[in-house]
Amino acid sequence: MAAIHFDPETHRYTTIDDGTEVPTVTQRIRRAGLLGPAAQFYTAESADRGITIHRGCDHHDQGRDMAAFRKSEYGGYLTSYIRWCNAVEPVWTAIETPQYSPRYQTAGTPDRIGTIHGLPVILDLKSGGKASWHGIQLSLYALIQDSDIPPRHFRRIALYLRSNGRMAQSVEYTSNYDYIQALALIATQEETPDAPDHPDPSNDRDDDHGPPAATGPRKADA
Repeated sequence: MAAIHFDPETHRYTTIDDGTEVPTVTQRIRRAGLLGPAAQFYTAESADRGITIHRGCDHHDQGRDMAAFRKSEYGGYLTSYIRWCNAVEPVWTAIETPQYSPRYQTAGTPDRIGTIHGLPVILDLKSGGKASWHGIQLSLYALIQDSDIPPRHFRRIALYLRSNGRMAQSVEYTSNYDYIQALALIATQEETPDAPDHPDPSNDRDDDHGPPAATGPRKADA
């Protein structure tokens, strides 16, 4: 595995050998201007909500007792996740594990890597709505994962959790164009590393925790 250090306080990834800061998946998407007007809807409150929900799902997968959390303000999201897991029976091999690709000079932390019915999967939990860039985000995660499995052999799934506890909605992104866009934005940004960033949420976690995105849904199999 490529040596990378992730600082949860600053949300920065640096190489262990020389401390060089590495661009993240979210930064790549932001610099390409793909977040669009959705960025203005991100707030500290929505970021904290997303972090809390993600942590609850992580603790559940680690086998902790989550009875109290399920009765809390955000318990419906966890119940939504649990119902999906019970129905689909995923097997996770990595939970919130930082990934780094020296080849693509990009780092990030996909929420889950594992298998569903024996097929390799990269999955990202979403506590907000669908957005047009989610397929590209998952493609970037596939490109930087530390595995002998070719990136395009991974199923790329975004799991949209529901606040009311109903089973989460999974959307599988299958378009090869997502990979083309992901590789193109990496290549472009490596050629112009000093290009200014587009507007972005103040919280630079490598996932999205905002309300339903203004960019709207995309067809996963387009």
